[in-house]
Formats: sequence, C-alpha cells, structure tokens
Amino acid sequence: MTTTNLAYCRQVLPKVSRTFALGIDILHDPLRNAVCVSYLICRILDTIEDTTTLPAEDRASLLDRAGRKLTDPNRWEECSRVVRKCFIGEGFPSPDHDLCRHCDRVLEAFHSFPFPIRDAVAGPVREMAEGMAATVRRELNDGGLSLETIEDLERYCYYVAGTVGNMLTNLFSLDRESITAEIRTRLCHYGPRFGLGLQLTNIIKGVTDDNSRGVSYLPRQLLAESGITMLELLKQPDDPRGRRLISSLISLALSGLDDALEYTLSIPHQEIDIRLFCALPLIFAVRTLALAGRTTAVFGEEPLKISRGEVAAIYLRLEAICGKDDELRKIYQEEKAQIIT
Repeated sequence: MTTTNLAYCRQVLPKVSRTFALGIDILHDPLRNAVCVSYLICRILDTIEDTTTLPAEDRASLLDRAGRKLTDPNRWEECSRVVRKCFIGEGFPSPDHDLCRHCDRVLEAFHSFPFPIRDAVAGPVREMAEGMAATVRRELNDGGLSLETIEDLERYCYYVAGTVGNMLTNLFSLDRESITAEIRTRLCHYGPRFGLGLQLTNIIKGVTDDNSRGVSYLPRQLLAESGITMLELLKQPDDPRGRRLISSLISLALSGLDDALEYTLSIPHQEIDIRLFCALPLIFAVRTLALAGRTTAVFGEEPLKISRGEVAAIYLRLEAICGKDDELRKIYQEEKAQIIT
C-alpha cells in the first residue's frame, strides 16, 4: 500500500504544480519522496484556504483542525475524512480539489515515513495551517480577504511560503550530513525570505485570478500610496498608477529573492540536486518579475507566465553550472538586470 500511495503522490504532483514537480524530480531518494509528500500536504492546506466557495468560518475551522491533526499518527484519519467530505460534488472540479478528495493517500504515505521525517514536517505544517486560518478569518470582517499593510502582506507570505522554507531546511538538514550546524543556521535565516520572494512573485502574476475569487493580496497601503483602487486597476489594466504599484511589489519580491540566492549558495557544492532544486524556482521567479516589469497588462485577464521553452532553457543552463557559486550568482544578476522597476 505504501508503494502505491507514493506512486499516487508522484503522479498527482505535476497536476497541481508543474514547476515544483520539475524540481522535486531532481532530488535523490529518500529526500525526493519526503519533499513530494510533504509539499502535497501543504498544497491540501492551500486548497482549503483558497476555496472561497466554502464559507470562511468552515475553512478556518478546518485549517485549525488540519494543523493539529494531519501530522498526528493517532488523529489524521478522522481529519482526512472531514477534508474529503468538504470537496465532494460537481462544484470542486480542479486537480487541487481532487487532491483533497484523495488526501488519505497522501497522509498514508506521510505516516509511513520514519519519525524524524514526520517530526521535521509537523511543526511547519502546524504553523502554516494556523496562519492560514487567521488569514481566512479576516474575510469575516471585510466580506472578502483584504490586507491593510505591507506588514500584513509579509506576514501572510510567511505563513503560506516561509513555513515551506523552514520545512525544506529541516528535510535537507536531516538528509545530508554535509549540512553542518553552521550551514543550517544560515539556511534557517534565509529560508523564510526565500518563501517571501516566491510568494510575492505568485501574487503579482495571479492578481486578476485572485480578485475573481473575492481575494486581494494587494495591501490597501500600497493602493493608497499609488493613488488607485483595485476596481480602477481591473477596469484599466494599463493605468500608469498600476505600474507604480507593481514596481513597489517587484522591489519587495526582489529583496526576498536576493536572500533566496544566498540560501541556494549556502547549500554545499556537492549537493547538486538540492542546489538545482532551489535555483530553478529562483530564476523562474526573477524571469517572471522581468515580464511583470515590461508588460502594461499585469492586471489584465491573461496571467503572467514564462514559456515552456524558457523553462527548458533555464533548466539546461542551471544544470550545467549549479555547483559553481560565481556562475550561479552571475546568472542571477543577469536575470535581475532585465527587470524594470
């Protein structure tokens, strides 16, 4: 059964995150299986948070319960039944919803892992779920999720992505003896910032889709400073005031991605699989920010996406030099130089 469940996890991963699947497939076993299954648990939590067709209080309560129980060997089965029941019906057609309907398979795989792996994941998952629940409860006050300040935005990014950075640091350190206590300290410092940079990039490229779900991650503080409302942005995607807003978000994202580079360079040179796993989303994110900086339609109907050809070219280039600090830093700076803020 364990082998079958792991096969399911490997099969479903590219359906819910093609980019993350590309990186996970690079990792050596047993780290590959541990990261795959743990990421899918995070994806289940993310789907609960994002499914705004479910009442906010129901989602918040389910996230609280999931944070306490999904990684608990004695309580996960009852919690998984509740999650599966929430996503039954024609109103939940996406691959992410289907993942929630089969969360028992992911959790069976997770609970087959040795205790040190489960322990490395449990804390970050609990923190992620609790932070997401608190974020969802903001909808009860505003009739839809909205953030007030840049600090609110950074806090949200920590809960949904910085915790993933912590989880990965735990798993990398557990799997590789080359990651000493000193290196782990550096990774713990930069990991949450890595998550911040990636999540802000996702927010920039998904702003229109988020708004269609009644969600806005653009802080009212930034909107006010840019002198524009969200409604005006959506009606006039090429409004110059929107450019000022995007420039502010790009600068904030880059501050996180600069630290993501340091995280990647802190991984020992010989651990090429982990370095490439980290470098790929980093360079994809910088390339996406360059696209956001050039287009006049960030708030239009079409989401920002780099092409499959670009993805393949970046992969091949990084694969060739990933163990070399100077070359990796050079690629990052070249990509960053293309960003217009």
